[in-house]
Amino acid sequence: MMPIWSPTLTVGEARWRRLAHELSHRAGIEDSADGLGASDLARMLMPKRQLGFAASLPSILGVVEETASDLPRVSTLLATAMGAAMVLLRLGNAGQRKSWLGQVIERGRLPLLLKNRDVVCAGEAFFNAVPDAGGWIVRGKGFIAAAPTPADGMVAFALIPQEHDRQALTAFVLPGDTAGISVDSADGGESRQQCVNLDVRLSQDMLLGAAGSAQAVFEEIQALCRIAAAAQAIGAALTAYEQACRAVRATSTAPAQETLKLASCASALCAARTMLHESVRAVEAGENVGLLSAMTMLSSAQCCDQMIATSLQIAGTKPLKDFARLHALLHARQIHLATAGPAHAQAALLAGAITPLETNNPGVPRTMSHKPGAHNSGVSSDRVVEILDAAADAFTQQSYDATTLDYIGDVIGVTKGSIYYHYRSKADLFVAVYRRAMEMNIDTVAPISGQPGVSAVECLYRMVYAHALQVMKHLSYQRVAVQDLEAHLMGRVTEEQRIRLNEVIALRDRYEQLFVRALQKAIDAGELPQQSARMAVKPLFGAINHTTMWYRQRPGETAADRDRIASYLATFVVSGLQHTYQPFPVQALEDATH
Repeated sequence: MMPIWSPTLTVGEARWRRLAHELSHRAGIEDSADGLGASDLARMLMPKRQLGFAASLPSILGVVEETASDLPRVSTLLATAMGAAMVLLRLGNAGQRKSWLGQVIERGRLPLLLKNRDVVCAGEAFFNAVPDAGGWIVRGKGFIAAAPTPADGMVAFALIPQEHDRQALTAFVLPGDTAGISVDSADGGESRQQCVNLDVRLSQDMLLGAAGSAQAVFEEIQALCRIAAAAQAIGAALTAYEQACRAVRATSTAPAQETLKLASCASALCAARTMLHESVRAVEAGENVGLLSAMTMLSSAQCCDQMIATSLQIAGTKPLKDFARLHALLHARQIHLATAGPAHAQAALLAGAITPLETNNPGVPRTMSHKPGAHNSGVSSDRVVEILDAAADAFTQQSYDATTLDYIGDVIGVTKGSIYYHYRSKADLFVAVYRRAMEMNIDTVAPISGQPGVSAVECLYRMVYAHALQVMKHLSYQRVAVQDLEAHLMGRVTEEQRIRLNEVIALRDRYEQLFVRALQKAIDAGELPQQSARMAVKPLFGAINHTTMWYRQRPGETAADRDRIASYLATFVVSGLQHTYQPFPVQALEDATH
């Protein structure tokens, strides 16, 4: 008799688990996506009314646990498909749910959930989406626990830009035949995650819910995926326990040491499975299980690894020494990790709850901001500000190549490791400095661009004046911001860093657009002569940003002195825009900027 606690199953839960048990022990069943379709387990995720599935959550997770050892790919596919299907249920409209849950499942294919590397860990890079001609362009690199086929639909989360440099999380559904999806097999392998690259154009009806409304669902799905990974770990641990018991019973006498080890493992396994059961019940009750799911996943993974190690040790002392079953279990555990992700990600989530760090960027998902290794996009602490200030000075005083993290650490009196806590490399730090420069500019100028009761040309003057003051007030940051970012870093960044680099470039372009719109508004109002706003903004920034080349704060300089310089520059720029001489047609200038 196994001293392992098991929750009482309802009739429905027992039926699904019995089916999974039969499939796991049926000779010749193929552990693949096609095997899952043939087994009819896909029917568990058929949608029903009131945003539910045909099978209950305990039933689905019971099958994930039951198939974890013998059908690890089926178990993993069901776990990730459950997450994708839940996103569709929570955010999709009636038509989307029917199309992507009903029809796809009836064909024996399940929607797959694209995830981001270490998704609960700090420094996470989401996909990025930008509006385009009534639709969306979604780009980025993600991972998936099962190798997709052309028939698979996918669900992905992406960040979209909003006003004042806020970013909001949005969910998209991607049909299986979408152009621009590629799978990098080199990053995958038989038992590892598949790397998926997106550069796709989606129509508006591929948007799940309202733009920017997916944050709460994202956190819910991540918790659910952690619980599914815990179920897989429990399933593998149960198999390892059974194998160890058989090995002990294979001899007439069992050493007391072996039975004590098994008793200790049984106790840990019972506790982990109890926590898993409580997590599932908390989800059903509508409770927030973010931290509970992380603890459940950590305890289950630790228990599983301990149980497998103990089973291998016990089996190795027996005459039969039949390791085939345990070797298969080790292989299955590798496949599980494609769903689970690294343990340090869960530990980081719990650590953040113990010592939370504040964020001033409410548009960025809390789970990805300002933790060890994070690429901080805003000011999260005095230490981060100190690092960014020192880096901005160093990059402009002695060049990017000459600057080292050791040098920056020496300036502010910390070790290089303290900087690594926030930024993983010099390139990440450079991009963060550039981002903060853009953020400060947008925070200052964006409110001015929408001031009521001000003429268009006066509004433009105030924006230029404010930008000129920013250049003098934050000179080191602005010197970084006027550098050719693409040429400076594009050839020496990782793919992950390139995504963040593109985000900052988009931020810079958005800042420029504030001035293009202000110019066009003044032109349309007749307050400036007809001219190309897109072309005019170039010399506008050229005149102001050149201040970084000649401006130096003088001894005794006051705020009034800087005001006079900013007023002169703004007057000069706006006066130049009020010219009347037009040697070339406006349309020719417009064409030249495209």
